[in-house]
Amino acid sequence: MKEYLLLFRSHNGAYETSTTPEELQASMEAWRGWMADIAKEGKLVAGQPLATDGRHMPAANKITDAPFAEGKEVVNGYLLIKAGGYDEACNIASACPIFGDSGGSVEVREIMVMDGM
Repeated sequence: MKEYLLLFRSHNGAYETSTTPEELQASMEAWRGWMADIAKEGKLVAGQPLATDGRHMPAANKITDAPFAEGKEVVNGYLLIKAGGYDEACNIASACPIFGDSGGSVEVREIMVMDGM
């Protein structure tokens, strides 16, 4: 099995601030259930949400604050999963709650294995 990164992108950065507590709770339960299903299959390696602030380094020795939540597209978090190939990884990603939650998207990328590491 190979490892794949599922990178979650929200296309309306205001989602977290515009939901009711009940909607947020329902969303979190959907995410927990989806991730639990992946874990039960032994395919969940790691995953976490990301903070809305951070630093951007467009060039060496230059660091700027980056208010990611104000952008049109926000990277919200990631999962690292195991899958037999892109088809299986995309099938796992297709059940992601982000598609219903915020009109977001999932980028699926294979983790490359470096020789000698």
